[in-house]
Amino acid sequence: MKRTHTAIGLATTIPLIAIEPISAIGILGSVVPDWDFYLGLKHRTITHSLLFLTISTAAISIFSIPVGLVWFINYALHLIADSFTRMGTPYLYPFYKRYFGLRKLKTRGAADYLIQLFAIFFICSVYLM
Repeated sequence: MKRTHTAIGLATTIPLIAIEPISAIGILGSVVPDWDFYLGLKHRTITHSLLFLTISTAAISIFSIPVGLVWFINYALHLIADSFTRMGTPYLYPFYKRYFGLRKLKTRGAADYLIQLFAIFFICSVYLM
């Protein structure tokens, strides 16, 4: 879920954002792979590939290295998190259309909410105290 991806991204990248506030824009990387719906693309295809991760990170890094770094971290974490869901992630799309991952968790299932809560708890306990 978008909330889970955002919470995981924030828990990981808040220290970078504290150093370079503009890099907060990179948090968008945690949800952009799911914008395939808005682009009229089939879900979890090209936007969930390492190719798209590389191209989008390179394009953003041209303008700002800190934003590009946070973008890369969040985008990669999105792909990794999706690889734990039952659908998996097509890391090598469009060259190889196989979906990879543990494929154990159900999106919007109890484990998804639990991961989201752990990430929020981590943010609150580590960064806000």
